[in-house]
Amino acid sequence: MAKKIKIKTKKQKSADFETALRYYRSGDLRQAEMTCRQILDRQIDHAHAWNLLGGILCKTGRHKEGMRHIDRAIHFNPDNFIYYFTLGNAFADIGMPDNAIVNYNRALMLNPGNAYIYSNLGNVLKSKGLLDEAIDTYKEALTINPDNAEAYNNLGIALKDKGALDEAIDNYERALSLKPDYAGAYGNLGNALLDKGMSGEAIECYRKALSLKPDYADMHDGLGRAHIIAKDFNRGWEEYEWRLETIEAPPLIKPKWDGSSLKEKTILVYPEQGYGDTLQFVRYLPKLYDDFGAKKVLFIPQKGLEQLLRESDLKAEILDASVLGESLTDFGLIKEDMEYDTNIHLLSLPRIFKTNLENIPFKGKRYLKANPEKVEWYRKRFFSTTPYPLHPTPLKVGIFWQGNPFFEYAVNKAVPLSFFYPITKLPNVKVYSLQKGHGTEQLNDVPEDISIVNLGETFNDFSDTAAAIENLDLVITIDSAVAHLTGAMGKKTWLLHPPFAEWRWHLDMDYSPWYEDFKICRHKEYGKKDWEEMMERVVEELKKACSV
Repeated sequence: MAKKIKIKTKKQKSADFETALRYYRSGDLRQAEMTCRQILDRQIDHAHAWNLLGGILCKTGRHKEGMRHIDRAIHFNPDNFIYYFTLGNAFADIGMPDNAIVNYNRALMLNPGNAYIYSNLGNVLKSKGLLDEAIDTYKEALTINPDNAEAYNNLGIALKDKGALDEAIDNYERALSLKPDYAGAYGNLGNALLDKGMSGEAIECYRKALSLKPDYADMHDGLGRAHIIAKDFNRGWEEYEWRLETIEAPPLIKPKWDGSSLKEKTILVYPEQGYGDTLQFVRYLPKLYDDFGAKKVLFIPQKGLEQLLRESDLKAEILDASVLGESLTDFGLIKEDMEYDTNIHLLSLPRIFKTNLENIPFKGKRYLKANPEKVEWYRKRFFSTTPYPLHPTPLKVGIFWQGNPFFEYAVNKAVPLSFFYPITKLPNVKVYSLQKGHGTEQLNDVPEDISIVNLGETFNDFSDTAAAIENLDLVITIDSAVAHLTGAMGKKTWLLHPPFAEWRWHLDMDYSPWYEDFKICRHKEYGKKDWEEMMERVVEELKKACSV
C-alpha cells in the first residue's frame, strides 16, 4: 500500500516558522537552525526562513554562508526591509561598514519609520568616525522611538567621542531612567564621569554595573583604572587584571607566576597592548632578577623594540618579536623547545610588586639607553653647530603630534602640527620632528618661513628614535609611545595631556611619578579639548626656558 504524503497547510507552515522564531528568541540557535532547514527542505522559496537561517549562521560565526542565505531571502522577496536590515548587520559584524550602510539605507527606503535601523546605522557611522552623522542618526531613531534606551546610550558614546561630555552624561542618564538594569550604560556613564575628573562617582557607576553583571570584564577593567587614578592601588591593580579578558594578549602556556620565589627558575614575560605600555613597564624586568632571584628572565617585545631593549641594561634576554607571529595572540612560530618554568603578562607585574607612588621601580632614574654610535651619527648629521659669541647654542626641541589614528582615543591624541608653528619662531629654539608614519603628511604643508627638521624619516626602529632623542634638550609630545621613551631615557619631557583621565597620569599632578623631569600640560577643563589655549601656555613656558 502506497504511503500517503502529508501536505502542510499555509497555517501549519506559519506555525513551523513561529517555532523556529521561538527557538531563536530563547537562545536555542541549534534548534532554530534545524527548524529553518526543515522548513526549507519542504519550501525552497520561504524567504523568512532563509533570512532567519542566514542571521543564525552569522551569529554563530559562519558569515559567508549566512550572507548567501540572506541574499536568497532578498531574491525571493526583494521588498521586505528586514532582509536588508539583517544583511546590514552581517556586514557590520565582519567590519565592512560601507556595505552595511548601503543595506541599512535600502531597509530605510522600505521602512523609513524604523528606529532600530536608524540606531544600527548610527553605530556603523560612529565606527567610521563620522560622529556628526552618527549623532544625527541616533537622534532620528529617538524621534521615532523616544523610549529606546540603547539609542540614548549609543548617542551618549558618540557625544563623548566628540568631546561633548555633559551631553553624553545626560543621554546615559536618560538610558538608565528607561532601563535601570542597563549595565553597559552604567559603565559608559562611569567613563564619562572619570573623564571629568569625578573618580568617586565613576567608581560608584562601575560598582552598580557589576552588581547587575558580576562577570562584566570591561566594568572590572574600568573600575581598576578608576581606583588607580584615585591612588587606591591595591584595589586598582587587582581589578585591572580583568583587562586580559578585554584585550588581545598572548595566552599563558605555563602556570601563571604568583609572586613566589623564582630561584633556579626561568620566567617568560609577555607583552600586551601598545608600545608605550611596554616602554613604561619593562622597568620591572630587572626586579625579577634582583628581588625574586630569577635564574633567567625572558621577554618578548613588539616588533621594533628589540634592539632598544637589548641595548639597555634590563637583565633580561630579549627574544625576537617574530616568535609572536603576526599578532600578540599568534603563537604559531614559538619554538616548542623553548624552556621556561612560569610566565606572566607585563602589566600584571605592578600588582605582584604591590606598586604605589612611593615604590615605583627606577623612580627618578633612566632605565632605557641609546646606542652611543647611533647617538654620534645623529649628532654629526643633524645637531652639530658652530658656536658664535653672539649666537648661543639653540634649545633643541623635539615634537610629536599624532599617535595611531586607529587607536580608541585617537581623536583626542592628535594635535595639528600647525599649533606647533609658534614654537619654531621663538629665538634660540630649533625644532625637530620625531613623527614617523601617521601625521608626517602634515610636514608637506609647512609654510616656507617655518623650519622643522624631519628626523622621523631616518627612523627604522625605536633604537634610532632613542639615539635622535639623546641629542635633544626637550621633547614636547602628545600621550604616546614617544612620551614613555623619552621619560624612560630621563630626557626632559612635556606631555600634552588629552582631555580625558588616563590612569597612569592620575588627575591632580603636573608631573609624572613614573619618570623624572616630566611635566604634564593638562587642558584647563577635564573633557574639554582646547589645544590652542594649551599651546599658548607651552610657548610661554618655552620663553622662560630660553631666557634662563
